[in-house]
Amino acid sequence: MSTANLLLNHVLNRSRGPETFVLVLDGEGLEQLPDRLDSGGAQYAVQRVTSELGLRHLLWKAKGAPLIAVLPEEVARKIQAAPDVVRRAKDQRVHALAINDVLELVLGVRVIGADAPHLQQLALDHLERISKLLHKRTLPTVIDRQLLTELLVDVSVGEQVRTRTPAQLLAAWVQAPPDWSNDVSLLVRDALPRLHGDEGRLLAWALAAPEQRLRELVIVGAVLTVDSVELPKPAWGLLWAAAAEAPLELDRRILRRVLSELAGETLSVLGDAGASLLSQADRRGRENLTPSQLQTSRVLPLAFSDRCHQLAAQAAEGKPIRAAEIAWLHSHGAAKLNKSDLGVIEALARVSRALDQPLALQQDIVEQVKEYQRHGAFLDLAMTQLRRALSSSAHFHAESQQVLARARERRDRQNLHFATTLAADYEAALHAEGVIPLHRLWKRVVAPTWSSSAKEKLFVIVLDGCSYPVFLELLEALGQDATFPVGLSADREGRVIGLQGLSPLPTVTSHARGSIFLGQLPQDPLVAETVFRDQDEAKTDPARFKQNDALVSRTRRLFLKRDLADGGQALLSALADEDLEVVATVFNAVDDQIGSANTGTAWRPSPEDIAGFKPALHRALRSGRKVLVTADHGHSPWVDKTLRAGAGQTPRYLTLGPGERAPEGFLEIDVKSLGGPPARRAFAWKMGAYLGGPQVGFHGGCSLEEMVVPMGWLVRDGLQPDEPAWWFGGGSLAVPVLASPKPVLPPLVTPTPNVTPPRPQMSLFDPADKAAGLPVPAEALAKLSNDEKAVLVLLRENGSARASELAKLLKKNPGRLNGLMHSLRRSLHERGLVLFGSETLPDGETMYRYRDKDPR
Repeated sequence: MSTANLLLNHVLNRSRGPETFVLVLDGEGLEQLPDRLDSGGAQYAVQRVTSELGLRHLLWKAKGAPLIAVLPEEVARKIQAAPDVVRRAKDQRVHALAINDVLELVLGVRVIGADAPHLQQLALDHLERISKLLHKRTLPTVIDRQLLTELLVDVSVGEQVRTRTPAQLLAAWVQAPPDWSNDVSLLVRDALPRLHGDEGRLLAWALAAPEQRLRELVIVGAVLTVDSVELPKPAWGLLWAAAAEAPLELDRRILRRVLSELAGETLSVLGDAGASLLSQADRRGRENLTPSQLQTSRVLPLAFSDRCHQLAAQAAEGKPIRAAEIAWLHSHGAAKLNKSDLGVIEALARVSRALDQPLALQQDIVEQVKEYQRHGAFLDLAMTQLRRALSSSAHFHAESQQVLARARERRDRQNLHFATTLAADYEAALHAEGVIPLHRLWKRVVAPTWSSSAKEKLFVIVLDGCSYPVFLELLEALGQDATFPVGLSADREGRVIGLQGLSPLPTVTSHARGSIFLGQLPQDPLVAETVFRDQDEAKTDPARFKQNDALVSRTRRLFLKRDLADGGQALLSALADEDLEVVATVFNAVDDQIGSANTGTAWRPSPEDIAGFKPALHRALRSGRKVLVTADHGHSPWVDKTLRAGAGQTPRYLTLGPGERAPEGFLEIDVKSLGGPPARRAFAWKMGAYLGGPQVGFHGGCSLEEMVVPMGWLVRDGLQPDEPAWWFGGGSLAVPVLASPKPVLPPLVTPTPNVTPPRPQMSLFDPADKAAGLPVPAEALAKLSNDEKAVLVLLRENGSARASELAKLLKKNPGRLNGLMHSLRRSLHERGLVLFGSETLPDGETMYRYRDKDPR
């Protein structure tokens, strides 16, 4: 049945009098009239008339037949002045329908409280949509004003007003202020306090003038985040006066807490889009607050900037930056807008904490290698990350250079100590038990695998020029691939450190990589990197691989750079070949990068940038092959031109003539016949020292970053190397010294117990201890339980609290809290006190508000 039929039937059912014609005032729902209407056994003709003459003519034609005439308001007023017509009409009047009648008839539910003009108009405008929305939910017994408001909000502006958080709403409205009609604006402002509590009141206040007040909420809220009890009136802006007016009417302490939290959450939602608001808040804070007050804010950019400068200066003075300071910066509202500066401080903090550790120079070569893997390589990585972060920031360069200089000085001490150990007896150090020189890789690493499973198939990966710090970054990236995470396998003690691999001197490709594939140290003449090119390695490496005594009975194939020109397709086929027992390949991506002269690039290694690397690794693991990864040598990074030690074709080693001394940063080491033809040679130990032209990285020397190479078994779902404690924030830990236990001599004498009971310490966390400050007479206060006192104290200090929050603080079942509150309210009422009120939130939970007023 149409709306018009329902409305006209309603008029007929409630009218009394003779069955003559019925006059009905035209209105909402009567736009489309039926031609006829059956009611009460009679059939009524329905006509719309536009004039008094038209009505008289219609009545004359009807000749007493049942008729319903729908009149516009102007005609209805004229007819009321014509007694001859009105007296013959049903009930002797023009029937008009109230808006509530229309709503009830269309919705099929009783409607109460729709008396506000804007509600009535919006309900009529969206009558059909309300009906559809209402029929999608459980039909209520009655629609009151609150439910009608919520339905109208949903159909007028959408469900987001009800479903989104206040911060999300404010963030959206700040970027695009709503352009609603006056009725819709009034509707939303009326609904917000019930939907979102105190935050809703703030939003309702702002929507009264959205172009100005929405931004004012965020700006003032950001200023109010400073940790200061009293703030000057100008800092509050428009909200100083608005706090005491409708719709806010909040104590300024409560308003400040709610607004500062809302502003912080809104800025988090806005992200980079909130930069202009933060700038305005920062400007207002500078104009109205002291610098000491501004530095306490967790939102204002000035506080973030000042803290960063303080921490940078602290690191430059040699003091470590603790993890708690970095966590404070990350939690700051301006962190997202200052990512580059935060990256510098975070990297600077890691280097500063590493420098805070005690430096212990081990005498054993194996312990020196392990120390580098556990700490030195991570310090090198932290230095690289700091240099990389500085390339994106204009700040903290002077402080960072001071810290980097001290870090290089520390690493140089380790490198010199390592080089001195090698110079004392190079052959013994290279072959020491516990380290694995590259030419012994097959015997010490691979052979034990074949002894336990002779049919085990291998995939050997050689990352040309990959230092241990670069390997750490590659491993982290491999582990972050959720679809196929790859890492190292742990040792027998559960530690993840890898094997202690050493590259032979000089650490150049022709010598070091030849050691891997030949299985012994090559005796060929040394070839400089500037001369040893792809065509040379294509001749020497396959030949050496075929001569490897450890692989005589094994089917094998080696892939070099030119073999990977097809995108690694041939390599993938070989890995799936069951007849190939050993597949080895060299990836040159790292060595190609460090060999360039582009020292101004902040290069970052990535597995995805090494052509064919990840697909080959995944294919090998899926095919059941064991994967061994290593490098032929590492590299020492470029620092600056002041470390250039002279000319030369080999950046990190040189042949000394008779009586010639080693340059600054180089040390003469007798490698005997283990490093090319016999000759006096000096090798660079100082980080960044070089001969010849600049490069991104240098190798050939005897530093730890060049000689200690990554070596280990890669497995699916493997682990990342164990980071040192300072990497995540641990500082220098003093080693506990256990005192020697003193012997207990007989006879044992039982000490006399102290019978004086200790004085009880006052509670630091029980709110009930502050109950003396409540406006409650002493005799009444004495009758309250500790929980009741605690509730009153909490409400007084916070202004308001949800039932769930109070239950959590009191460690009570939330279901029992309402009983406690009813009992407390009754006890206070008996003494004429009303200290709190309550209201039910839209989610059904109860909100309690403190108020110190007389109930009368």
